[in-house]
Amino acid sequence: MLEAIRRHAQGWLAKVILVLITVPFALWGVDSYMRGGSRADVVAEVGDVQISQQEFARALQEQGDRMRQAQGPNFEPSVTNTPEFRQQVLKRMVEREALLLDARQQGFRTPDTYVETVLLQVPAFQENGAFSRQRYEALLRQRGMSPAGFENELRQEFMIEVEISPASLGAFSAKTSLAQISRLISQQREISWVDMSPADVSGEIKVTPVDVQNYYNSHKAEFTVPERIRAEYLMLTFDSVAKGMAVGNEEIKQYYQANSSKFGQPEQRSASHILIAVARDADAAVRAQARSKATQLAEALRKAPASFGEVARKESQDPGSAAQNGSLGSFGRGAMVKPFEDAVFSMKTGEMRGPVESDFGFHIIRLDGIQAATVAPMEAVRAEVEAELRKQQAQKKFAEVAENFSNLVYEKADSLKHAADALKLAVQSTDWMSSGSAPAPFNHSGLAKVLFSVDSIKNKQNSEAIEIAPGVLVAARVIDHHPAAVRALSEVSSGIQEKLHSERAAQLMVQKGEVLIKQLKQGNEPGLRWSAFQTVSRQQPAGLDQKNIATTFRTDVSKLPAYTGFAKPDGVYRIVRISRVLDGQANNPGLLSSIEGGVQQAIQRADLAAMIALAKAGQKVEIRPNAIEQK
Repeated sequence: MLEAIRRHAQGWLAKVILVLITVPFALWGVDSYMRGGSRADVVAEVGDVQISQQEFARALQEQGDRMRQAQGPNFEPSVTNTPEFRQQVLKRMVEREALLLDARQQGFRTPDTYVETVLLQVPAFQENGAFSRQRYEALLRQRGMSPAGFENELRQEFMIEVEISPASLGAFSAKTSLAQISRLISQQREISWVDMSPADVSGEIKVTPVDVQNYYNSHKAEFTVPERIRAEYLMLTFDSVAKGMAVGNEEIKQYYQANSSKFGQPEQRSASHILIAVARDADAAVRAQARSKATQLAEALRKAPASFGEVARKESQDPGSAAQNGSLGSFGRGAMVKPFEDAVFSMKTGEMRGPVESDFGFHIIRLDGIQAATVAPMEAVRAEVEAELRKQQAQKKFAEVAENFSNLVYEKADSLKHAADALKLAVQSTDWMSSGSAPAPFNHSGLAKVLFSVDSIKNKQNSEAIEIAPGVLVAARVIDHHPAAVRALSEVSSGIQEKLHSERAAQLMVQKGEVLIKQLKQGNEPGLRWSAFQTVSRQQPAGLDQKNIATTFRTDVSKLPAYTGFAKPDGVYRIVRISRVLDGQANNPGLLSSIEGGVQQAIQRADLAAMIALAKAGQKVEIRPNAIEQK
């Protein structure tokens, strides 16, 4: 039990919390701690909960940031400006609110002890191995969050996890279904094929100037160049303010001396234990019985200390450490429950103590070793100390600089140079960009909305200073503008002609192919040159893409040879002949294991979707007209 807690604190739990801090609540979006605003500002309602335009904009921005982090250089900003993207984000927000409301109606609550336990176990919130309220609040402040808000989100995530746990934990796969799927997946089919090239029908295709003109007239949007602008901008960041802070040698020395414990490894102790488990709420008689057993074991071990590992394997009720002869490995302060920790950190190497009572039961503890705390020399951490001092100074200075930045770009609205000179910032400029394909930082919805507004384009004045991320302000002005325009027919006619020719060739090949397949099924084969026979399966498609292999395996093979056809991505139309079917295996252990995982995930997704639908059905859900339109 203790071993499990220690693993969670140092493993997945810590990672989850860090993700929550870095990019808040990726699965469901962001919940506001404070509801309010006019109904005109509401994009959706779930029960008595309103989702405001501001919350929606924040969720859109954060989902875009998550995608940018995950995809790196492959990230395409224009995706986040599509109606589909906005609709998906709003859908997730609505689902989250419906689940929360349903959880509350069922009486789910998050115990205060859960939140407290989570916070105490996160290494990012610790200093010298113990929870630090100051460090906790500072880390949240850097992310633009408050302790109350963060803890509220923890409570809500816990409630949602409890709510959806039946879907995530209750999925199982029937063996007969797995066997049948295994047979289908491992089935093989012997095929050969004939390819029909677009060149085979090219001479039969005619595209006239009238065809080109008609296509152009009915597809004007396809040939419209969107409105574009060029802009110049200033960016003020917390990091740039921090770099400008002056830090003296004496300040560095004083900080190092006052915080030397930060720059090394705190004392670590390695220990082993034997646990006689008893529930916290067990009655006195049960606890007395457990204590008696632990006492007997401790007395026996004092007479034969070398048998500690053997006794731990046989008697300890902490499975994780029992398998390791009772060893809990090395840990610092704050990793274990207090009674256990107090005992360990007051013992001498080789000493055995117990029974020690904790919420988990009664422990017999042996201290295996002590790793003394170490401190790095000041010169080795000088850069780290200097950076920390700059950051501390910048936290005090940034608000003042940001206000000055906002005032300067407002007072001299026809140029950014005045603000740039005053704050020693560089005026940067952009290439031509449209609202749907603007690079960072102009892919921020708030900045794009201002910059592409009619007033900004007409007046070419500075925008207000807009916070595009915590600690990042941008002010910009349009310097050039091209309105949306339709390209002339002469510019696009050759492209239209090629497109119509290709589409008609593809249509004609499909028609000819279907006629040929019909003849083949009737037993008429007009001298086709088939490829060599090849055996394919769903797992080994032999060059066929997923769509084409699916078509091949959907074909009725009750009568052989069987025939099917499909268009390939390169424009070729392929006619496939299936000459033989080889039954698949129903009992391949590796394949069954792989299938079982996939089936369980599919069942979990289906169960979760059904659970969400049920939660939404129990609430009045209203999404405002035009809610997903760009604002």
